[in-house]
Amino acid sequence: MNVPIDGVIVKASGVCANESAMTGESDELKKESLEVCLHRKEEKEAEYQLTKDPKRNSHDLPSPVLLSGT
Repeated sequence: MNVPIDGVIVKASGVCANESAMTGESDELKKESLEVCLHRKEEKEAEYQLTKDPKRNSHDLPSPVLLSGT
């Protein structure tokens, strides 16, 4: 699936975005660089395998993607 985006964070500190206009969710989402996001994804996948916890939340991981209007 292709999703059009307006930018990818290369370097940042403490960035959050309100994407409620597009997603309907009122939570602010943490944004990090692509490198940090990939590292955190590996950590979470290892954690899920160890605990076999079926509860995965899309807000568990930061995102490097920026969308217009956020």
